[in-house]
Amino acid sequence: MIELCESIFVFIIQPLNLLRDLPLTHFTDRLAQRVLACKTPALVGLDPRIDQLPAPIRPSAGGDASLEDQANAYQVFCEGIIDVVAGLVPAVKPQAAFFEQLGPLGMVALGNVINYAKQKDLLVVLDGKRNDIGSTATAYAKGMLGPDSPWGADSLTVSPYLGDDSLQPFIDVCNETDSGIYVLVKTSNPGGKMLQDLEADG
Repeated sequence: MIELCESIFVFIIQPLNLLRDLPLTHFTDRLAQRVLACKTPALVGLDPRIDQLPAPIRPSAGGDASLEDQANAYQVFCEGIIDVVAGLVPAVKPQAAFFEQLGPLGMVALGNVINYAKQKDLLVVLDGKRNDIGSTATAYAKGMLGPDSPWGADSLTVSPYLGDDSLQPFIDVCNETDSGIYVLVKTSNPGGKMLQDLEADG
């Protein structure tokens, strides 16, 4: 019995170990490769808030600082986090909303953070929770997913509320660009139960 268990263990682990050296392209393969290399499935969220930044980085005017100063501070903070975690975790997850609230300057900072993470060999899961129908969903997907897209994210969080046909454009672009999506299923906010815990009959 012990010999059988050891054989099964070797059968499973040896192919997984091969992933470390293969030139993998699909997002799920790249993610598995990084998880094995880092020995953890954990990722690090990049959710900068101006009043919570370390004092040496935070603008002296705090939330009253110019949008440019806040955006620069967000970029410096996130790139500092990336420097620390590169090689320790497989991916980072920048929250788009904190950059979007700063307007175009914030979006430039987000783009720079994504590029910096990729330079450090980290996968990027863009936390945007996007979705819509038809061509709008396709536009979101093409704009954010894949190495040749403007944002260059490896993966994107999406909402399934509009139904399966709203997810299909994201799936199509994922297949075209070897990218991935994370679909919201059950959220942790207290109000989520209003719809997520409903029991449907028929």
